[in-house]
Amino acid sequence: MSPLLKLCGNHSYEDTEIALLSRADYVGFVFAESKRQVTREQVKEWLSRHHGKSRAKIVALFVNASAEQIAATVDGLPIDIIQCHGAETPEQVKEIKKQTGLPVWKVIHHNENALQEMEAYEGIVSGYVVDCKVGKQWGGTGVSFDWNYVPRYITEGRRQKVPVLIAGGIRPENVGELMRYQPDGIDVSSGIEQGGRKSRALVEQLEERMNNHGSDLSR
Repeated sequence: MSPLLKLCGNHSYEDTEIALLSRADYVGFVFAESKRQVTREQVKEWLSRHHGKSRAKIVALFVNASAEQIAATVDGLPIDIIQCHGAETPEQVKEIKKQTGLPVWKVIHHNENALQEMEAYEGIVSGYVVDCKVGKQWGGTGVSFDWNYVPRYITEGRRQKVPVLIAGGIRPENVGELMRYQPDGIDVSSGIEQGGRKSRALVEQLEERMNNHGSDLSR
């Protein structure tokens, strides 16, 4: 089974179109304070303008937002998954699921206690994204953590029977290295951008190198 691909941080119609026309399984939008922050009105317009077919599920990313705020934001949008990227507790995640009726992915920031943090969300979340926190920035920094730890996260995800995507500093030129650790999927944002916008050429390079590595593994 090929790894899942999530293209996140889309913040224009052009970004959205590139992502939806790609082979991505998930297309993400950041509703939290960020240089890639979008509004519900923008996302609604961009998705309504896209008339092509896409297999991608739409992910809405929030950082430490209340369940009420999240529910109000996604109301009327074709959102499939909520991604909680901050310090949301298991109880808060349960409330977000209740208010929105949607599955939740929890971002775990790589640290020495990360596996214990994952255990706290067992049976509550539908997936994890493991990212690298830099300073006060919750993600989207283009910085990766030590990928030697990836198998530990994947093993815990399999114990919980949910997928684990890896994020942080993934680019076409290094994705082959990450694929050697056989993650369930990858979450890419800045690594497919040129001049702050998504690049169709970089997305295609990323897909090609993911696929090529998959072919290498099967030989």
